[in-house]
Amino acid sequence: MTEPQPFWHGLAAGACATMTSRVLTYPPDTIKARLQVQGAGHLPKTNPLNTFQMISQVFRTEGVRGFYRGFGGIMLTVIPANMCYFSGYELGKRITPPGLGVLSDVATAAIAQGVAGIVYCPIDIVKQRVQTAAVMEAGATHRQFGVLDAARQIWAGQGVKGFFRGYLTMNALWMPWNLIYIPAYEACKRRWYYHALEKQRTAASSGGALRAPAAGAPAGDCQPGIAAETDPPLQQLLPIWAFPLCSSVCAATAAICTHPIDVVKTRLQVLSAADPSVRRGAFQIAGQLLRQEGLRGFKRGLGPRVVTMAAGSSVSWFGYELVKRRLLEWERDQ
Repeated sequence: MTEPQPFWHGLAAGACATMTSRVLTYPPDTIKARLQVQGAGHLPKTNPLNTFQMISQVFRTEGVRGFYRGFGGIMLTVIPANMCYFSGYELGKRITPPGLGVLSDVATAAIAQGVAGIVYCPIDIVKQRVQTAAVMEAGATHRQFGVLDAARQIWAGQGVKGFFRGYLTMNALWMPWNLIYIPAYEACKRRWYYHALEKQRTAASSGGALRAPAAGAPAGDCQPGIAAETDPPLQQLLPIWAFPLCSSVCAATAAICTHPIDVVKTRLQVLSAADPSVRRGAFQIAGQLLRQEGLRGFKRGLGPRVVTMAAGSSVSWFGYELVKRRLLEWERDQ
């Protein structure tokens, strides 16, 4: 059994992965948020913009920096939040009993989201309030409404609880997302690993040696009478590009499955922050959206969200696995 890497490796890898992925995925995330709150701000309810029209509008009215509203301030909080997420992921993998298969992956997903959720909610509310200011408030500009402005507005209107509006809805989104994504991601990696291991064994057997089954591999894979040696761990055997490929496919699938909840969550958080005097619940917002736009209203921003989640997860997990691999190699060389 391969010894787990030091815990700080996961923290460092999570921080590096977050910085890289957010630079690439913040613009489509901004577009996604604005598309989802259309009809709730000053834009005409009868004339919602599509994805390309929204991109064009942001570029014309605010330039490139409009796609990065609040990016600097948000990054200061997102990095530690993502470190909490990856720490929860590593913690889950360490404490869940081995040999449970998908049940172990489900438990790991629940722990990762449970650790990160309480940190993410305030960040998410402030981020989306800044990203949607141009839709919710006529004439709002980047200089007029930033991260501190959003935080002060939420604090003045609702106090601490304002930063946790939609907390249950957020977890109703991200817990299912993680329960889909992490087991699928782990299963994808394992399937690829066993395939690569089988190819390696076939090559080794032709040379007179055969590797023993890895931990968790089906019993009976090793042929009797042949010298065995320990299988390489998954992180060493798989090519580094296998991780972003598995991640992007699984993240896109999870994003499609959970997108209707994301539309409701975004509206709940943004509208509550914009007008604290009006009490709205997730079911009221979902019902209003259904009456006004039908089921297609729950698809608002689906394209940008799938792009954001697929690209963000791909870059994040690629960076995460790459940095962990490099740190392990560096530590072995010391």
